[in-house]
Amino acid sequence: MRARPDAPLRDHAHENAPLKPGTFAGYRKVITLIISLTLLQAALASLTLVVALHLRAAGASNLALGLVGSCFATGLFMGALFAPREITRVGHIRAFSLFAASAIIVSLAFTLSVEVAAFAVLQVFVGFCFSGLWAAGDGWITRAAPDHMRGAIVSFYHVVNKLGSISGPFIVLGLKGDADGFLLAAALIAAAILPVAATSNPQPETSHTAPFGPARIFKLAPAAAVAAFTAGAVNTAVGQLYPVYVAGLNHPDPLKLSAQFNGALLAGSMIALWPAGLLSDRIDRRLVMGGLGAVGAIAAFILALLGNVLPLGAFVFVVGLYGAGALSHYALAVAHAADKTETHQMTAMMAGILIIWSMGSIIGPLAGGAVMSLGLGPRGLFIYAGIGMALMTIFVLARSRVSDAVPVEDKGPFVPTQTTSLVLAEMDIRGDDEQFDLFDDTDASVDRS
Repeated sequence: MRARPDAPLRDHAHENAPLKPGTFAGYRKVITLIISLTLLQAALASLTLVVALHLRAAGASNLALGLVGSCFATGLFMGALFAPREITRVGHIRAFSLFAASAIIVSLAFTLSVEVAAFAVLQVFVGFCFSGLWAAGDGWITRAAPDHMRGAIVSFYHVVNKLGSISGPFIVLGLKGDADGFLLAAALIAAAILPVAATSNPQPETSHTAPFGPARIFKLAPAAAVAAFTAGAVNTAVGQLYPVYVAGLNHPDPLKLSAQFNGALLAGSMIALWPAGLLSDRIDRRLVMGGLGAVGAIAAFILALLGNVLPLGAFVFVVGLYGAGALSHYALAVAHAADKTETHQMTAMMAGILIIWSMGSIIGPLAGGAVMSLGLGPRGLFIYAGIGMALMTIFVLARSRVSDAVPVEDKGPFVPTQTTSLVLAEMDIRGDDEQFDLFDDTDASVDRS
């Protein structure tokens, strides 16, 4: 059972002054920052699409495309570890500007070469920069939001961010030259600096909490650890390589279909997340995770076997089903681990589970690209995704049979969580005394699933 502290361990009187329920004062404190982060999501979504299609047009193999996707995830992981220290050193505004300026330079550098090696190196820097941008933005939002509105504001931020990710590829549709996509990404990143640089709101105090080691997370909540790893391994592969899959469907306009695919994928996750979360508050969260995994696996196999013959409406619907299953279970994994964690250790746990996701995201695109290269072609991406989701489903359902569910009265309320930065874990900060050790699984004596 999670311990409830008698008093909060931090006091930001100015930032968290009481606000009347129903007012928009809490949202006004972070709305400009949310706009900036939404522009960044649009930039990254457009950049991901253009990079994949650019390399495919240049004749890169599926394995090479997977390598490039893994390099992006590697950059995310490196940035997640480095960024909090840089933010502590120079502050949120300067750190945001530093990472954004670097991301602009890297986006423009893509126009200089079509070599896989060059793109792989640049993708490391893209992942590193965006990880830093998310760390600065997430930390700012979670600390500027009033305590009694933090969950609502972060949920609003997640939804608006998804809209940015959906819009990016559709903006690319209006471009003419191949290089224009990289110029668009650079312009969107530059535009994201403006609201941050012009804000009159004070930047928050800085802190950094070391995460639990992955071994400790697995001992604490095995189902959550496996689900988080699967989310990284499967969703990052699909997110990086879906333009290759779409291009292999022989559609007359693969760019337009890619934008529709991305939109349906994210819309499905947005529609399913809240109902799944609310249901998991009432029954064993592992059963809901297993149900989502089954939906994602079935949809993945349909896309692998029938994607090239489905009518457009049916194709978009199945993609939405896949997004509902595959892109929603990470938040439930975090919630399940939170149910097993002492309140004062919540920040360290959330950061640790994101480390597990990051490890999966490094392996996933390379594994997906390898499967696509085994004579299966682009449809191999969803064979890989379907197998990954099916294995996760079997594991979490098996865990629900061998260990008791967390009682409903011991559960914390579901809060949607997305995979952006380690500092987003500070949404529920209660302490910062945990030390990160990959092989440390001690002090995990609470009930395990």
